[in-house]
Amino acid sequence: MDVNDRGAPTASTHDIMLVQETMKVMGLYDGVIDGVAGSETYRAVRAYKKYHHMAPNNVLSEEFITHLREHT
Repeated sequence: MDVNDRGAPTASTHDIMLVQETMKVMGLYDGVIDGVAGSETYRAVRAYKKYHHMAPNNVLSEEFITHLREHT
């Protein structure tokens, strides 16, 4: 996983598209599947995490991506 200029983990375009597709199927995301994590993507991620009793933040960590792959 890459990191941004502040050292925070950054998901790949492919992983962001996976998140967007998953959130769209679940009815949490109504935006374009473009691989760019914007405000709608993060809103959907927070809603998903809150529902699944995870810390409701914007972090698209490897652990979160793995969770999506295994549980959706």
